[in-house]
Amino acid sequence: MSEMKGNDDKNHLSPYENGVAPAVAEDGTDIKSVLSSRPTSAISDVSSRIKFRLFTDESWTKQLKKEEEKRKKEEKTGGIAEAHLVDGELRFDDDEEEAKKECDPKLKEGDLLPPDLGDIFRTDYYGKPLEEIDRFIKDKTFVAIAPRFGKKFIYRFTSTKAFYILSPWNPLRKLAVYIATNQYFDYLVITTILLNCIFLAMHKSPAAETAEFVFLGIYTIEMIVKNLARGFILYRFTYLRDPWNWLDFIVIVSAYVTIMIEAASPGGGAANLQGLRTFRVFRALKTVSIVPGLKTIVNALLRAFKLLLEVIMLTTFCLMVFALFGLQIYKGVLRQKCVINLPEFVATSSMSVEAQYDAWIKNTSNWYESDGDYVICGNASGSGKCPDNYTCMVDIGENPNFGYTNFDHFGWAMLSSFQLITLDFWEDCYNKVIRASGPFNVAFFIVVVFFGSFYLINLMLAVVAMAYEEEAVTTEALLKSHAKRKRRVWGRHRMESEEQEKRKQEKDPLKELANATKAAAKWKPPGKEKSDLGDDNKKDGGAVQPNGKLPDGDVESGKVAPGTDQSLISSSAIHLEKAGNEDYPVKKKKAGPEIILAYGDGYKPERQKGQLIDRNCACCTGTSIYTYWLYVQNGVMAIASDPLLDLFITICIVLNTAFMAAEHHGMSDDLKELLRIANYVFTSIFTFECIVKLTSLSKFYFGNGWNVFDFIIVIASLVDLGLEDVDGLSVFRSFRLLRVFKLAQSWPTLKLLLTIILSTLGALGYLTIVLVIVIYIFAVIGLQLFSESYTESVFGDDIPRWNFNDFFHAMLMVFRVLCGEWIEPLWDCMRAADELCMVVFLPTLVLGNFIVLNLFLALLLNAFASDTLDQEPSDEDNRLKLAFTRIRELCCCCIKPKRSASVGPNDKEEDGEASTATDKESKDKDAKNKGKAEDKIALTNGRASTTKKTDTAKTGTDAKNKPQANGTVANKDDKNKNKVDAAFSTQREEFSSFNAAMKANANDSKGEGAKADGKKGNKKDDKKDKEDDKDDDDLALGAEASTMKKKEKEDEEEVKEIVVEDCFPEAFYKRCISLQKWIPWCSCWETFDESAIGKKWYTFRKIMATVIENKIFEGIILFLIAVSSLTLAFEDVYLYQNPTMELALDWLNIIFCVLFSLEMVMKWFGMGFKKYFTQFWTLLDFAIVVVSIASLAAKAAGVDNISAFRSLRTLRAFRPLRAISRWQGMKIVVNALMLAIPAICNVLVVCLVFWLIFSIMGVQFFSGKFFKCVDEDGERLDFTVTANMTECLAKNYTWVNSKINFDNVISGYLALFQVATFEGWMEVMIDAVDATDVDEQPRYEAGLYYYLYFVAFIIFGAFFTLNLFIGVIIENFNALKKKYEGSYLDMFLTQGQRNYMNTLKKLANKKPQKTVKRPKGPSFWNSFQAVFYDVSVSSKFDMAIIVFIFLNMIIMAVDHYKMSDLVTDVLDIMNIVFTTVFTMEAVVKIIGLRLHYFRQPWNVFDFVVVVLSLGGILLDQLLDGLIVSPTLLRVVRVFRIGRVLRLIKAAKGIRKLLFALIISLPALLNIGALLFLVMYIFAIIGMSSFGNVKIESPLDDTVNFQTFGNSFVLLLRLSTSAGWNDILEPLLIEPPDCDPDYIIRSDGSRVESTNGDCGTPWLAYFFMVAYIIVIFLIVINMYIAVILENFNQAHEQEEVGVTEDDFDEFYVVWEKYDPLATQYIKYEQLSTFVADLDPPLGIPKPNEIALVACDLPIMEGDKIHCLDVLIALVKNVLGRVEETEEFKELRGQMEEKFEETFPTRVNNGKMSSTMQKKKEDVAAKTLQRAWRSFKTQKQLRNITKMAMDKSKDDEDKKSKGGALAALGQRLSTALTNFFSGSSRPGSAASSRSVKSTDPDAGKTKVNTNTLQTPSVGALYNNHKDDNNKDVEL
Repeated sequence: MSEMKGNDDKNHLSPYENGVAPAVAEDGTDIKSVLSSRPTSAISDVSSRIKFRLFTDESWTKQLKKEEEKRKKEEKTGGIAEAHLVDGELRFDDDEEEAKKECDPKLKEGDLLPPDLGDIFRTDYYGKPLEEIDRFIKDKTFVAIAPRFGKKFIYRFTSTKAFYILSPWNPLRKLAVYIATNQYFDYLVITTILLNCIFLAMHKSPAAETAEFVFLGIYTIEMIVKNLARGFILYRFTYLRDPWNWLDFIVIVSAYVTIMIEAASPGGGAANLQGLRTFRVFRALKTVSIVPGLKTIVNALLRAFKLLLEVIMLTTFCLMVFALFGLQIYKGVLRQKCVINLPEFVATSSMSVEAQYDAWIKNTSNWYESDGDYVICGNASGSGKCPDNYTCMVDIGENPNFGYTNFDHFGWAMLSSFQLITLDFWEDCYNKVIRASGPFNVAFFIVVVFFGSFYLINLMLAVVAMAYEEEAVTTEALLKSHAKRKRRVWGRHRMESEEQEKRKQEKDPLKELANATKAAAKWKPPGKEKSDLGDDNKKDGGAVQPNGKLPDGDVESGKVAPGTDQSLISSSAIHLEKAGNEDYPVKKKKAGPEIILAYGDGYKPERQKGQLIDRNCACCTGTSIYTYWLYVQNGVMAIASDPLLDLFITICIVLNTAFMAAEHHGMSDDLKELLRIANYVFTSIFTFECIVKLTSLSKFYFGNGWNVFDFIIVIASLVDLGLEDVDGLSVFRSFRLLRVFKLAQSWPTLKLLLTIILSTLGALGYLTIVLVIVIYIFAVIGLQLFSESYTESVFGDDIPRWNFNDFFHAMLMVFRVLCGEWIEPLWDCMRAADELCMVVFLPTLVLGNFIVLNLFLALLLNAFASDTLDQEPSDEDNRLKLAFTRIRELCCCCIKPKRSASVGPNDKEEDGEASTATDKESKDKDAKNKGKAEDKIALTNGRASTTKKTDTAKTGTDAKNKPQANGTVANKDDKNKNKVDAAFSTQREEFSSFNAAMKANANDSKGEGAKADGKKGNKKDDKKDKEDDKDDDDLALGAEASTMKKKEKEDEEEVKEIVVEDCFPEAFYKRCISLQKWIPWCSCWETFDESAIGKKWYTFRKIMATVIENKIFEGIILFLIAVSSLTLAFEDVYLYQNPTMELALDWLNIIFCVLFSLEMVMKWFGMGFKKYFTQFWTLLDFAIVVVSIASLAAKAAGVDNISAFRSLRTLRAFRPLRAISRWQGMKIVVNALMLAIPAICNVLVVCLVFWLIFSIMGVQFFSGKFFKCVDEDGERLDFTVTANMTECLAKNYTWVNSKINFDNVISGYLALFQVATFEGWMEVMIDAVDATDVDEQPRYEAGLYYYLYFVAFIIFGAFFTLNLFIGVIIENFNALKKKYEGSYLDMFLTQGQRNYMNTLKKLANKKPQKTVKRPKGPSFWNSFQAVFYDVSVSSKFDMAIIVFIFLNMIIMAVDHYKMSDLVTDVLDIMNIVFTTVFTMEAVVKIIGLRLHYFRQPWNVFDFVVVVLSLGGILLDQLLDGLIVSPTLLRVVRVFRIGRVLRLIKAAKGIRKLLFALIISLPALLNIGALLFLVMYIFAIIGMSSFGNVKIESPLDDTVNFQTFGNSFVLLLRLSTSAGWNDILEPLLIEPPDCDPDYIIRSDGSRVESTNGDCGTPWLAYFFMVAYIIVIFLIVINMYIAVILENFNQAHEQEEVGVTEDDFDEFYVVWEKYDPLATQYIKYEQLSTFVADLDPPLGIPKPNEIALVACDLPIMEGDKIHCLDVLIALVKNVLGRVEETEEFKELRGQMEEKFEETFPTRVNNGKMSSTMQKKKEDVAAKTLQRAWRSFKTQKQLRNITKMAMDKSKDDEDKKSKGGALAALGQRLSTALTNFFSGSSRPGSAASSRSVKSTDPDAGKTKVNTNTLQTPSVGALYNNHKDDNNKDVEL
C-alpha cells in the first residue's frame, strides 16, 4: 500500500505529485522566480508537487487508459486484499482504503481553491479547462478555476462530450466554460434576478409584463451556456445533476409553456395560467446558488429538513390521532346553539307542525346572540347554559368562525388540531368546546398543548438548532483548515526572515536594548502591558495607569489587540517608540519636555512628570505652537480620563432617560418647558463630553466604537435642536433615545446584549437574506393568486386590513404568519378564495415559522452562551467603582486616614499586593465597612484563581495559610512569589458567577467568622472551612461531580446525629453579657448551660429537634398542607348557598391555624430562633401562619370585610408553597429557578431598558392619538362623519381613549408587552396605523408605515430579548445537571472515550432472551400450534397487520357529520371486520406463542386495544336500545384510535423521538407539579380577588373566576398567554360601569361588599403580568429546556453511532442463533451472524478479516459469548479509543459490572481467540504450501532429468522435437496429478480488513532458488478454478 510522503505535513493536497515540471507564471518565467520571496525550502516543497495542466485530447486518452487499468486490476483481484504472516503478525494488503474515498473534501465543486494552491495558480489559466486536481474522483472530469468576489473558486465539469459532440478542447465548449465560470457573468445574472424581483412585486404593471420577456431571454441564454459547458444530464457534474439548475430549468420551461398556451388560446384560460406564472417567483431563490455564504444557511436548512422529516412525520401522526379523537368526540357539537323556547304550534293547511318547528329553529333571529356571535351551549354538566326562555338545541345552523372551526370531518379536524398545536387563537376553540361539552374536556387540550405544542413544536426548534450547529461547525473547520494551511506555507518564510533581521540587529546597542525590553515584555504574563524593569519605587507592579484604564486586548489570555503599538520603556527610563515596521525605537525629542507617542486606545501610556503624550496625526508635528497644543491636550486628557467624568456622564444619561420618560399626554406647560430646558442642558453636556474627548484623544477618538456612537448622537441632537420648529422632522428626536444605549458603557449586561445583537446580526446577515427571500416569495405568490379576491362582494364594507391587495400588505401578511398568527388571516382568505389559501399559508408557516425562524432562534441561543452572561466586568465598570471609591475617600477623609494618595483601578491591591494575613484582614475590614465583598485574582501556578475575602476573625491557621480557589496556599513566607503574583493580578468583577453571589449573600446572612462563644466549637469552624473550600460550581475542592451523590448519602447518615443550634444569634449573647450590670438575670446566662435547668432545657430541645427532623412528622405536615390548601378551593362565590360547608370550612381553618402554629412553636424550640429566621422556607411558613392568625382575628373582631383584611385572606393562597420544601423533586426545580433568578432579573432589567426606548418612541409617535369618536354601540365612526373631538362632542357622540395606549411610558410598556406576546397586538397596531393627530378622528391606514415600528419592535424587542430568557434558563439548567449528574472520571475522558463508556453502560443492561420455541412433537395439538407459531413470527404477517392498521385509520378518517345511512352501515361493518382481524391476530399469537405472548409490552398493548374494541362494539349494540348520552357512545368509539397507536411500533424514527420524551418524564413531572402548584395559587388568588367582578364579555358563565374549577380552566389557557389581554380588560372595570358597594348574587339578592362588583385595576395588571411572566416565560421555558436537553442526548447517542435500538436488534438476531439463550454461539456461525445484523453493528460478507481484527475470545467448545461480540462490534463502530489510565480504570469498573450481569462468561475459560485461530490456520496453510512447493520442484527435477537422459539416448536427431513434446505432456500429467483435488490456502478479505503496517506488503517477493522453474509459477498463478478463489496468505 503506497503512502504519500513529504518533508512536512503540507502534503495532504491531492494535486501535488512528484517529478512534475515546474509550473510557469503569467510572464513565462519559472515559478521559482515568482516565489523568490519565499524561503527555498518552501518553494521546492510546493512547486515540486503542483500540476495545473490544460486539458487536451492527451488528457482524455490518459483518463481512458487509467479507467481500463483500474477495470483490469479489479478483474484480477476481485476486490480482495491478500494477507501474510510476518514475524508472527498478520499483515493485509489494503488498497481499498483510499479507493473508498469519493473526493478530497477540500477540493469539492464550488469550494475555494486552498490558499497554498491559490498562491501558485497561474492567472492566465482562469476559466480554462484544466486536468482534474482531485485524484480521488473516479469519474472522467476536468476542472476550471475562476475568481469570484476576489477569491478563487473550483468548478468541475464532465470530460465526456457534451451532447455527444463537444469535447472539452472544442473551442465552443471552451468559450462556454469560460463564460459560465466568469464572475461578471454571475454578476449579470444576480442583477437580472434583483431587477426581476422588483418587477414581480409590481403586480399588474404593463412594464412588468414586457420586462418578463427580456428576463426570460437572459435566463435562456444562461441555461444554454451552462448546458454547452456542462452537458445535459447523463454524467456527474452535468447541468441537471445540480438541484439548483433544476429550479432554473423548471422556471424557464414553465415560462415557455405559459407563452405557448397564451399564443394558442389568446384570452382564454388566464386563470389556469396563474398557477404556472407563480413559478416565476422561485427565480428569487437563484441568488442562493450564486452567493456562497447563502449556501451554508440553505444547506443547514436542507439538512434540517432531512432531520425534520422524522419530526414532521411524528407531528403529522399525532395530528391525525388528535384529529381522529376530535372527530369521534366533538363531531357536530359546535353547532349547538340557544334557541328561544318554542311556542305552541298548530298545524295549518299550508304548514305542518314539523315544518313550523323546522322554520322556527332555522330562523337566525330566534338564536341567542352576544357580541355579534351566536352563543354555543351544551347540555353536559358544567357546560355553557342558555339564558332564561332559551333552550340549547343540537345541529342548529353553521359552525362558528364562518364554519371553519369544527371537527365535523377529518380535514377540518386536522386544521383545528393544527391550530391547537401551533397555539394560534386556540383559546377560541378551547372556550367553545368547553362551553359545548363541559370542563372535563380540558384533559384533551392539556395533552394537545403540553405534548403537541410544547413538545413537538419545540422538537422542531431542537432539530433546526442542531442542524445549524453541525453546519456551522463544518464551515468553521473548513475555514480554519484554510487559514492553517496558509500559515504553514508562509510560516517557515517568516521564521527565516526573522532570523535575518536578528542577525542585522546584533551590532546596534540601542537595538539590543530594545530587544531586551521586548523580551521582557513578551515574558510578562497576562494582565501586564508595560515594563517595570528597574522601576524599584513601584513595588506593587504599577501595571495600571492613574486614569483607571485597564490595558486593551484580551487581558485574561494575555493576547494584545492586533495593531496596537507597544511603547517600550527601558531600564534607564529612555522612552522608545516602535515606529511602523522598524524593530528599533526612536527618540522623539532631545530638549524640552519628553514627547511620547500614545498607543492602544490613546489612554496609554501614563503621563509622568516632565512628559507629554502625543496623540495627534503625524502631519500636525511641524507647527510652531505644537508643544503648547500638547500641553492643552494633556491637560484636557486629565479631565477626560478622570473616573468622576465617567460617573457624571452616566448620571446624566440616567437623568436624561428619566426626563425623556417623563413625557406624556396632557403635560402641563411648565413640564413641557422643563423638558425643553433639560434637553438643552443634556445636549450641552453631551456635546461638551464629545469635545473634551475629541480634543484629548485626537486621532484615537474615532478608533473606539462608543465614541463614534456618541459623536453621531451629539450631531443628531444638535440637528434636532436646529430643526425644532420644523414639522415632520421629529425623526431626529428619536436619535436622542439612543443615548440610553450609552449606559451600556458602564452596564456589562446591556453591553453584552448589544454586542451579541450586533455580532449575531453579522451571523444573521445571510439568514436574514434567506428570511427576506422566503417572505418575498410567499408575498408574491399571495399577490399573484389572491390580489383580486379581497373584494366588497365577499366582505361588504369590512374588507380585512390584512390582505394581498398590494405588495406592502402582502409582505406584512407573510410577516404576521411568520409570527405564528395564521388562522384568522386564513379564514379571511378562505372566505375570499376557498381552500386554495392553505397552499400559501401552511407552507409559509412550516417553512417560515418552524424552520427559518427557528434557525433564527437557534443562532441566538448559540450566541447567548452561559459564560457570556457571567462575563468579566469591563474597564468602564471598574472606572465607575473607582469614581465611587474616590468620592467615598473624599467624604471619609476626616473620619479615617487616607490609605494612598494615588488612585488606580487596583488601589485596593496596593502596598505590595500583600497576601499576608494581616494585610488581608485590614483590607477585609475596609471592605466590610464599605459593605462590599471583593473578589481577587492571584496568578498561582500560572492559573488565575478567585479568592474571596471573608470576615476578619478566622482561626490563626486559617488566617496564615488561606486556601485559594485552586488549592494553593498563600503563605507569609512566599513574599517573592506573592510579589510576582501581585504584579500580574488584575481586577475582577465582584462575583464572577451567580453561585458566588448567592454564596456571599448566604455567608453574610449567616454572619461568617469565628464565633466568640465556645459552645459551637470546632465542628462549626470545620464546616465553615469546608464551605469556603468550595469553588464556583458549588463543589468542594478536590471533589469531582460523581462523588457528590455518595457524599450526599454519607452526609445524610451523619445528619442523623441531631445538632441543637443556638436559640439566638451571637450578637444577642454578647449584648446580653454586656448589659448584665443593668439587667441582673443576664449574669446567669453564661452558666445556664451547666445548670440543671439548662441541661433539661437542652434535652427538651433535642427531643423537639428529633421530632421535627422525623420523616413521619414531615409527612403529617405535608398532608395537613395539602388538605388545608384544598379547603381554599371551596371558598367560592356560591359558598353562601351551603351554610354547613361554610361552617365546616371555618372550623377547619381554626384547626389548621392551631396545628401550624404548634408546628411553628416546635420548630422554634427545635431549631432555635437564629436558624428558624435565617432560612427561606421556614420564614415562608412563619409568614403564612401569621397571615392565618391575623385573618382569624379579623374575622373574630368582625372586620374581615375591610379590604386590608380581605387581601390578608388572599395571602392564605400561598399555603401550598410550603409543600415545595418538603417535596424533593419540586425543590430541585425551584432551586434551579432560584439559581436562575439573578440572571433572569438581569435579563429582565435589560429587556426593560431595551423596551424603554421603544416605549418612549411610541409616546413620541402616538401619545394622545388613540382617542376616537364612537357611537352608543362603541363602534368607531368614520372620519367623514366627525373629523375631530369638538365635532364629536357637538354631535353628542362619545370621545374615548383606547384602554391600551401610548399616552405615557408605563402604558407604552403594557402595549409593547401585548405586542411581544402577540396577544391584542392587532388592536394596538390598528390604533397606531389609523392615528392622525391629537384630538383628530383616526382615519383608515393614515400612517401605513407605522407598521414598520412594530415590525422593528417584534424583531428586536420580542425575538431578541424574550429569547434571552430561554437562553438563561437552559444554561442554568445545564449547569445544575452537570452538578448533579456529572460522574467521577468523566472530566478526565476524551469525547470518544466518554461515548464508548456510555455505550458500554447501556450494554450491561441488555441480555439475550430465550426464544419462544416452536412447538414440536407428534401430537395433533403440537403441530396445530406449530402452524400458528409460524404465522405469528412471520414478518409477512406483521406487514399485513400494519397494512390493516393503515386501512383502519383511513376508514376512521372517512367518518363525518351527517353521514348517510349507507356510509354509516358500511363503516360499522368495516369496524366489525377490522375488530375481527385484530382479534384473530391476538388469538393466533396467543395460540402460537402461548403465555410468552404477554411477555412483550407491545403485545399487552395490542391485547388491551382488542378487548376495548370488542367492548366498544358490544356497548354500541347494548346502548343502541337504551336512552344514553351520546357522549358515552363517542367515548366508547375512541377506543378504536388505540389501534392507530400501534403504528409507533413499526416506525423507528418516531420511537426515538417519543423515547426522548419518556426520558424527560421524571423531570417533566416535577416541573408539572410546580406548574400545577403555581396555577393553583393563582386560581385561589383570582377567585378571592376577582370572583365578584361583573360578568362582561369575554367573561361569561364558563370563563370567569367565580369558582375554583372555572379559575383553573381559565388559567390553564392563560399559561400559554392565550388571550390574556381579553381577560384583563373586564378585570379593569370601574364605576360608572359597575357598582362599587354591592354585588348581585346568583339568586338576585344584593349584598354589601367592599369593592362591589368592580375590578381592582392595579391588582389586575399585577396579577396578569406576574402570571404570564412566571408561568409562560419561566416554568414553560423550563419544560422546554428539559425536552430539548433530552432530545439532544438522544441525538448525541445516535451521532455516536450506536443506540438502544441497535442493541435490541442485535439480540433479536442473536435469538435465532441461540434459541435457548445460552449467551453463546458457535465460532462457525459468527461470520453469518455478523452479516445478518443491520448497520451500524452489522459487517456484510466478506467479513472474516474484520472479525479476525476484533480478536474475540473463544471459549471451550469453540463458542463465543454475546457480550464479547457486541463489545467488539461497538468498538468497530466507534473506532479506536485512546487508552488512558482513567479510561482503563473506568473500563475495569465496567468489566466488574459485566461479570455480575453475565456470570456464565466468567466461569468459562478462554481457550483461544479469533486472531490466534486465524494465525494457526494461516501458519498451517503456509507450511502445507511450502511442503507442496518443495515436492513439486523435486518431482519436476526428476521428470526433467529423466526426459533429458532419454533424449541423449535417442539416436534419431529428427525426433528431438517429438521428445520435447512428450516431455511437456509428461510434465503436465504429473502436475495435474499433483494438483488435482488440492486447494490453494487463503482467506477471503474484505474491504474492511485490518490495515497493513508492513511496508513491503503487496510487493512480489522473488525467490532466487535456481531450481524453481518459471512455468510452475505461471501454472500455479493461472490455476484459478472455483476452489481456489481465496486470497494468498
